[in-house]
Amino acid sequence: MSTMRSQRTCRRVASGRGSPRWPVRTLDDGRCPTCRSQPGTVDTGAAVRRLFRDLSVVLLVVWVVVATTLRRLLRGAKHPAWSYRFEIVTEVVRAVMLLGHRYMAIDLRRQMPTLPLSPGLRRRLDWQRGRIAGLPMEQHTPSAWQPGDLVWLHLHGGAYSMCSPATHRGLAARIALGTGARCIVLDYRKAPEHPYPAAIDDAFAAYGALLAEGVAPSSILLGGDSAGGGLALALLQRLRDAGLPQPRAAILLSPWVDLTARGGTIDDNGRYDYLSAEMLVWGAATYLAGADANGPLASPIYADLRGLPPLLVQTGGGEIFLDQNLAFVERARAAGVPVSHEVSDGMVHVFQAFAGFPAASQAIASIAAFVKSVQVDAPAASTLS
Repeated sequence: MSTMRSQRTCRRVASGRGSPRWPVRTLDDGRCPTCRSQPGTVDTGAAVRRLFRDLSVVLLVVWVVVATTLRRLLRGAKHPAWSYRFEIVTEVVRAVMLLGHRYMAIDLRRQMPTLPLSPGLRRRLDWQRGRIAGLPMEQHTPSAWQPGDLVWLHLHGGAYSMCSPATHRGLAARIALGTGARCIVLDYRKAPEHPYPAAIDDAFAAYGALLAEGVAPSSILLGGDSAGGGLALALLQRLRDAGLPQPRAAILLSPWVDLTARGGTIDDNGRYDYLSAEMLVWGAATYLAGADANGPLASPIYADLRGLPPLLVQTGGGEIFLDQNLAFVERARAAGVPVSHEVSDGMVHVFQAFAGFPAASQAIASIAAFVKSVQVDAPAASTLS
């Protein structure tokens, strides 16, 4: 296995064309882990491949915009709740996702964009990179935040094999500003190099580090989107079973709670959502690496949910996880867990990340209202005896 060594970087990364823009460590053979070239060299073949890849994405986006516009003019909106701009964005994301998931997970992850925060967000909070429990993370701290205020530990989505804190900066920043909490986005280990249950181990370690730093459990909010929502529920189970205190509450955005890919809306909403059944099968197989998809930590919908803290679940009415989210909420309530469930008409998977659209803004406002409500309610649920 390759090991990491000195703080060196290749020309592509140093010039800002790579991701991340800051210096990175090299592999033990001296190659840059971002673009796999030797420091100080330019890999012409890789550069040509990147050029053709980028050009193909641009052409794909242009084709999708034209096709969607013509279809909408001839047949009307694909979904009654969709504006023209939302339909364009959703169809572009769908096309890129269908193209991208056919790559190996590790290659796709390397090509994920590093998204800068907008100047407006940067002026209103402090953004830093750091480590927690020895793991990389990014934190977004509102300017008014003080020690003792709320801390939001966020577990990002990406089918347990893609994405990073860098892809979720905008969402994390808007959550931090909406709730007033310091939002810590954990860069947990990913499949296929680190399959199930490595991500759960990392989330458990990060939560333990917060407790060790003196953060009160009643000041901790646990968040997760998509696969990160399922990961958050796995963490809550592990905390309960280990006799550790639960966080104040958990907020789950389009959580992936059933890795067996059951649910009628996987097919029924496939025409609206940018996710597909094929992607789910690929993501689950990559993460589980042979483990049982029916296990409670892999698919929390089949877990004993007693003793969990208050939950807010937000689901898009047009997403493929609608059925499994509805079933999970029913099971959680039957187990005595206080659950608020919000279904946004016509919205797709993790629509909260679609900044600038009314539904996303309303969802963040609803999260802020939920956080305020659990602050004045009874203390967070304790562990089972």
